[in-house]
Amino acid sequence: MVDVAIFVPEPAVGMSAALIADLCWVAAVDAGRDPAEAIQVVSLDGGPVTTHTGLSISVNSSIADIDSASLLFLSAFWGSSGDALTRNHDVLLWIENLATRGARIAACSTGSFLLAATGLLDGRVATTYAPYAHTFRRRFPAVEFHGDRSITDAGGLMCADAIPSSLDLIIASLGDLYGTDIAEKLATDFLMGIRRSYTIANLAFDGQKFHGDRQVLAVQRWFERHIDEPIRMHQVARQFGLSPRTLTRRFTAATGEPPSRYLQRLRVEHAKEHLAEPGTTVGEASRAVGYTDVTAFSATFRRLVGVPPSRYQPRQ
Repeated sequence: MVDVAIFVPEPAVGMSAALIADLCWVAAVDAGRDPAEAIQVVSLDGGPVTTHTGLSISVNSSIADIDSASLLFLSAFWGSSGDALTRNHDVLLWIENLATRGARIAACSTGSFLLAATGLLDGRVATTYAPYAHTFRRRFPAVEFHGDRSITDAGGLMCADAIPSSLDLIIASLGDLYGTDIAEKLATDFLMGIRRSYTIANLAFDGQKFHGDRQVLAVQRWFERHIDEPIRMHQVARQFGLSPRTLTRRFTAATGEPPSRYLQRLRVEHAKEHLAEPGTTVGEASRAVGYTDVTAFSATFRRLVGVPPSRYQPRQ
C-alpha cells in the first residue's frame, strides 16, 4: 500500500496536479518517509498526461499498478466535464475499489466530477469549481450539492472548490495521514498570509454528520450558529427537549464523542480561521468563539492542537 496516490486526469490542469504532488512530497519528507515510494502520481496507463496548455506531466504509475492507498487525490481536469468523464471513464472502478479498501479520497476542483461519477457521493455532500456548479447539479442529482461551501467532507469523501480551498484540503488530509505536527508545519510554510473567506471547520466536522439522528444534527448546526456565545449543555438539552444525560448519550452514539468535546473542537477550528487574519489577537479570536477566559481558551487550544494559538497567527 502506498501512502498517497495522485490521479491526474486528461486533459489535466497542471497547476492542480503539481500543487498536490509538491505538498505531498514535502509532507512525506517531513514525516520521515521516502517520497519516491510513498507518493505515487498516477495516470490511466502510466504514460505522461497532457495538460490543457499542451505541457506534459510525467507520472510514476498506472492505475493498474496501485491496488491500495491510504489517501487518494483527484486533481482537476480542464474543459468539458462530459468529455473528461468519457476520457477518464476507466478510472471510476479503480476509485471505488480504493475507497472500499479504506482510502480517504480528496477531490480538488473539477476532480469532484470523477468522485461523483462513481456514485460514492450519492446522498452525501459535495462541492466543485463554481463555473461547473450548474453542470454538476444536473449531472449528479442524487448528490447533496453545496455550492456555497468551499470544502466538504462526506465521511472521508472530500471536495474542494478551487485552488485556495484545495490548499487547505490537501494539508488537512496530509495531517490526518501523517499527524497534526506535519499539517501545522505545512500550514506555516505554505498558507500564512493567504486570506481565505471560508471556514476550514467544515472539513473537520462534515464527516461526523452522516449518522441519521436528525435531532443530533440539529444540535450540531445550532452549535455552529451560536459559536460566539456562552453555551451550557443543560440549557441546550432543555431547548431540544432532552435531558442532559440523553443528549450526551445520543450525541456520543451519533458522532463518536460527547457534545462538550465536540463543541471545544468546533470552537478551536473556527478560532484558527480568526487567528489567520492579520492583526487578530489571541484574545479577539478567543471571544469570537465564545470564550471569555483567554487563559482557558489557550489551554484548550494547546491541548487539542498541540501548539499555542499564537502559532496560527501570520508572521510579521
